[in-house]
Amino acid sequence: MIEFDLKPMFSPQSIAIIGASSDESKIGGRPLYMLKQIGFKGEIFPVNPKYLEIAGYRCLPDIQSLPKHVDLAIIAVKSNAVLSSLELLATRSIKSAVIFSSGFAEVGAEGIEMQNKLTGFIKKSGIPVAGPNCNGFTNLKENVIASFSPVNLDQVDPIAFISQSGAVATVTTKLIRDIGCGYQYLVGTGNEAGVDFFDYVNYFAQQQEVKVIGGYLEGARNKESMDRALASCLENEKPLVLLKVGNSEKGADAATSHTGSLAGNSAIYRSYLNKKNVIQVNSEEELVDTLALFNNAKLPSSLGDVALVTGSGGAGIIMADKCEEYGVPLAKLHPETTAKLKDLLPSFAALGNPIDVTAQVLQTLDNLFESIEVILNDANVGTVVYYMQLWDHLAPTFIPRLEQIASNTDKTFIVCWSGVADETKQKFRESDFCWMPTPSRTIRALKNMNEYNRNRLTGSYKKFSSEERMTVPQALEAVFGNANEHTGKTYLAKYGISVPTGKVVTSIQDAVNAAEEIGYPVVMKIASEQIAHKSDAGGVKINVKSDLEVKAAYDEIWTNAKNYNPNAQLEGILVEKMIEDGIEVIIGSVQDPLFGPCILFGIGGIFVEVFNDVVLRPAPLTREDAYEMVQSIKGYTILKGARGKGPYDIGTLVETLVRISEFSFDQSEWLKELDINPVIVHEKGKGVTAVDALIVGNEKKVSHTNSAIEAVR
Repeated sequence: MIEFDLKPMFSPQSIAIIGASSDESKIGGRPLYMLKQIGFKGEIFPVNPKYLEIAGYRCLPDIQSLPKHVDLAIIAVKSNAVLSSLELLATRSIKSAVIFSSGFAEVGAEGIEMQNKLTGFIKKSGIPVAGPNCNGFTNLKENVIASFSPVNLDQVDPIAFISQSGAVATVTTKLIRDIGCGYQYLVGTGNEAGVDFFDYVNYFAQQQEVKVIGGYLEGARNKESMDRALASCLENEKPLVLLKVGNSEKGADAATSHTGSLAGNSAIYRSYLNKKNVIQVNSEEELVDTLALFNNAKLPSSLGDVALVTGSGGAGIIMADKCEEYGVPLAKLHPETTAKLKDLLPSFAALGNPIDVTAQVLQTLDNLFESIEVILNDANVGTVVYYMQLWDHLAPTFIPRLEQIASNTDKTFIVCWSGVADETKQKFRESDFCWMPTPSRTIRALKNMNEYNRNRLTGSYKKFSSEERMTVPQALEAVFGNANEHTGKTYLAKYGISVPTGKVVTSIQDAVNAAEEIGYPVVMKIASEQIAHKSDAGGVKINVKSDLEVKAAYDEIWTNAKNYNPNAQLEGILVEKMIEDGIEVIIGSVQDPLFGPCILFGIGGIFVEVFNDVVLRPAPLTREDAYEMVQSIKGYTILKGARGKGPYDIGTLVETLVRISEFSFDQSEWLKELDINPVIVHEKGKGVTAVDALIVGNEKKVSHTNSAIEAVR
């Protein structure tokens, strides 16, 4: 995979505009006029045979007339002329390009073919190309505008924003300006024939001046690019805030297993991004609020809880409710802090948390500001949110003092000032403290910052290493379609996963002999590749305790299976040792087109799809990954022990998850789905048993140049 050098794109010293126009309302004209307006210091070369000059710049007749080694080419020509233009630019050693032109993959088969050719050329030439079908990008700190969309020149902050929708990029530009911020870097990615969304993330994560990166993401195109970018964000401690959309539940094609029906595209993204400490938001408003908070507020160097300071009891209640809703812990103030506040505040002030200083304190502003400083100095406090409303006439007095408080602390200090006039908002933009507009929005954004910071300070972002494997990779024979349960369990046993002792039999007498050999009680199940869910077919009998019961169960299971699916090939009946009770969980895997094999875990049994208490994570898993998965489900409290039962064998469960992830990773060439439901987790020290297993292979053999097993070796 190409790792593009994007410096010439975002910090060009020279720009060529192919298809330049003298009409500044056209996409070939707007960049030229905006570059002139903003004061771009480098060279600009308009290219269009219609003109001798545009806006005071000499216009060249063709691409061949360009000097060599121009840093950036803006291409605004018809789609059928884009590739030939890029080929000519390559002969002039162009260093990067952005293609505004539409008419590619977004329009259908003919456009897809054109885009495929374009992508092929980009890979061959190595030229970083943005687009096509994009509205371009900006770097306002260096006066670079390679876009035809409106640009906010009033406010420039060290925020980078990347969007797979040009319209969303434009909307968020307005929204973030309303709360006093502006983007330095703004990118509309378009069709991503060359540079993709996460190539931009990777570049911005390495820019020292960038404080936070935001994005609107419909879907990643390349897992390797995404892995590299998110590793760069972690390494450089650059928060990444994503509005991930398109979260429909796209399970496996046939959803043969419980796993297939539960494993949605959104759940896999969510688990993967959580592991990488990516902040995931649910709306445009939450997105810009979170970006503004990271840009304007300090990120504390140590953990601490939140103190709410307010002159409004109602606002304090709203914020306290939101803190509980979002899991934001409120600080317990030290007695020394409370004693100092008693001396500073009116006798009727509420000194719990929220701390209601009352409106009376406005008569003694010095006491108010000193109170905030006292609270910030409390060792239990990591963040202070100070709420006020209206009072625009107090802005000239308040703003300098709030700036002073913010500059004197290394903790997070947020001012939530609601209902302010536009004139006051402008003063906030010019100030040096963090302002947020409403209590609810403030706490929601703070929740995102706190989670990021907690993970940053305590999280372990460990990559899987082949040295950590629990099992030796096995070259197992590929399965096509469904495998019967006994075959599935045989495969799992090769990876050290505990399964019941069992045997497939084809006669009543063999069933009796097998049951006597295994030891009563036993379980009997139909063995057929065409019957995936045996209980639905009446193909299961449990707690069979005698030869007589075996004979009756054999006939009943066989008859039920035939009635359920007359065309099913019945391979026999599986006789297995009855497993003692425990907690039922589900473990499975599905093949995701982007992430590859992904492991699902949750509370299992017949109600698994009702409760949907599951978590997914791309394979292979480390022990830490597996333990986090177990801890993350609501049913974890049951596994730890509840109501006089347990605790259960969580250690072996974690080991089983890792082994199953290794199986799924190794066999990913042919494995489509794996559904082990239930897995019985026994009491602590007694292990874990895979009681039922469904393996679904690809319908036909697929060709791979390198196997997953070789990749691990």
